[in-house]
Amino acid sequence: MPNTSLLLLLALSPLTGLADTPQQPPCNRDDFFSTQFDYTVGRVVDTGQVLLLGEGSGCLNEERAGCASGDEIEPGTSLAIGNRWNEHYCVQSLEPGNEVVGWAPAQRVMKTGQSAENEFSDWIAHWEGSGGRAIDIVLKGDMLELSVPGAAGAAASARIGSATPEEISGELLLEQGDCQTRVSLQGMHLVVADNGHCPAPAATLRGVYRNRAPMERLMELMER
Repeated sequence: MPNTSLLLLLALSPLTGLADTPQQPPCNRDDFFSTQFDYTVGRVVDTGQVLLLGEGSGCLNEERAGCASGDEIEPGTSLAIGNRWNEHYCVQSLEPGNEVVGWAPAQRVMKTGQSAENEFSDWIAHWEGSGGRAIDIVLKGDMLELSVPGAAGAAASARIGSATPEEISGELLLEQGDCQTRVSLQGMHLVVADNGHCPAPAATLRGVYRNRAPMERLMELMER
């Protein structure tokens, strides 16, 4: 027969149900793309600098000393937007040289990527991400082929999948051997998630990639 006193003690214990208590997700630069359940691109809206909050316990529940990360982002800054917790999003600035990460107030963040309209030709480019990652998308016959450029001294690039124009909307689900990827074209950014078994310098393709060509063309026009 169960010990009634023991069952009552367990029911009242503060540890009961601890495993079911939602835990604040991580939000840091070292593993931003590997810890965000899903992410899109967007920008900072409204006026004034946004002071990012760090990962400290309870920092998103109430104002506390020492919670600010010390990093600020300006209105209009392009963002990778990840998990939401309470009234904050985990964000990473996509500005080159200032790729800071932290929690930003939800009212200062606007998701823009999913609403962007793209043409078939917009996919075709050399896309560059962080950590030396890159993806080439080229037109071969009537199909788009996606590959990871070979590293210095490598014989060839590594193919990660292909798609016909009919298969392309705003997102591609690709499979090549053990490598599975989800590739989303969001305006001027390519947002990539994978299963961790794809050819890449850091063993993953996860991240946000930029097409440098439009900016390079603009700089050429300005120099004329």
